[in-house]
Amino acid sequence: MTDQIVYEKGKFMILPFDLKYSNSYLIGTFLFLGLAIVPLFLVKPVLAQSLEPLNLRDMNMTISGEFTFASVGDLMIRRPASQLADADVQAALQLISEADLSFGNMEGELGNLREFEGPLNGFMGTHEVAADLKVMGFDMVNRAQNHLLDSEVAGMLSTNNLLDAAGIVHAGSGRNLEEASAPEFLELPQGRVALVGMHAPIFPEHRRLAATAQEGNLGGRAGLNMLNYSETILVTEEQFASLKQVRDQFQEYRSNYDNPRPLVSNESANSLRFPASSSGRDDPMYRIAAAGELPGTIDYTLNSRDVSRILRSIRNARQYADYVVATAHIHQSQSVLEQQHLSTMPPAFYVDLAHQAIDTGADIFVGHGVQTLRGIEIYRGKPIFYGLGEFFRESLWDLPAVLGMVDADQTSGRYQFSRNFGNSTQSLESIVAISHYDEGELMEVRLYPTELGSDGPDSRLGIPRLAKYDKAREILERVQRLSQEFGTNIDIDGSVGIIRVN
Repeated sequence: MTDQIVYEKGKFMILPFDLKYSNSYLIGTFLFLGLAIVPLFLVKPVLAQSLEPLNLRDMNMTISGEFTFASVGDLMIRRPASQLADADVQAALQLISEADLSFGNMEGELGNLREFEGPLNGFMGTHEVAADLKVMGFDMVNRAQNHLLDSEVAGMLSTNNLLDAAGIVHAGSGRNLEEASAPEFLELPQGRVALVGMHAPIFPEHRRLAATAQEGNLGGRAGLNMLNYSETILVTEEQFASLKQVRDQFQEYRSNYDNPRPLVSNESANSLRFPASSSGRDDPMYRIAAAGELPGTIDYTLNSRDVSRILRSIRNARQYADYVVATAHIHQSQSVLEQQHLSTMPPAFYVDLAHQAIDTGADIFVGHGVQTLRGIEIYRGKPIFYGLGEFFRESLWDLPAVLGMVDADQTSGRYQFSRNFGNSTQSLESIVAISHYDEGELMEVRLYPTELGSDGPDSRLGIPRLAKYDKAREILERVQRLSQEFGTNIDIDGSVGIIRVN
């Protein structure tokens, strides 16, 4: 029976407890105590209170001394790799093991492939991977990502159980929305660390991955902590008029069908809803267009309820942890003209979300999703990584063998890369970002480029190794250029990038 915390107009607000409900509660309480008359004039008229900004507690991290946090992007790992004697592989993994805290995005599912009873779809790795990630030095992983239910709920639970057994903290998924959205905690010698994970769906059908809340006798649906949104494609005034003319002409043929699609009823004067499929669903299969300054860009509107829930989780984490990590799996691009998985510029909503996470109490924001690198921002003295690429991206070359299949039944990993990304090697390039702190202040961020063996044998494709000098410089110069958009200066010292903060 407390005030509600809601997110409105870029800040947390206190929504007073409903008067009608509070009166009923008081009446019931007095009757329960045997009092026949309730002095309602004594009940405070809470609805008359104005909404006050929520005064958050101290937002600074409270880990003292020196502290290092290693963060990477996607962990699309299918088999153990820590045992490899390759010096470049070990050099990359050493960066993870030597940090005080290490994090990555656990993409896909894990299970005992001989015993797993769920469907084997998408990215599925062997059960030994969880323990191997711990050997590498990973302490925390995000689980809110688009491959969460590739092998249905059985795959999600199998993966989470294996991570638990390995001692790796994971956030962003669960048996219901309460579990999926809750911060998860890790106890370190330096203090308590919290992790909050989230995901914005790539396609409308991915909204089924969202966990739902427990309601009454309903236990809720297993899934992930979803950040839903709507999108509007911006066009010129002339294009807008042409699209409206085409759309209106479509409607002239509605009488040809026994069950025509309903006319749009919630269209504003300056936007246009255009049918985009034959599914018959009004939303989200209708694409929305509006006149704007930069044609081809996408204007995203986040679901306010999801934003409020996510920021509330971050705030709760701040209250109970010394260091808070907010992380998001986001593929969205700023323009319809970009390849979504290779989009180098984060959309405006992503930047706003990261800023709000920091404002609410996160000490660092780690983004992943796109299969390429994006820029880095230092916001209010705290790092935001908008895209760290893919640290592991192994092919499924050994999966058919485990299942008793023959070579002809599989598709080579190298072909899969070329089919998805053409001749670009950017999807095979990543960085390990090491954030260095001293007495709670970010001092610097060191960037170590890695690559996934584009010029090596197929058996090693997708396993990270430190990039050689020329490739490392190429990767760093690209991140350097992308980070300048956020006012971030990256010095390049040999094969290492350095962001000096304090």
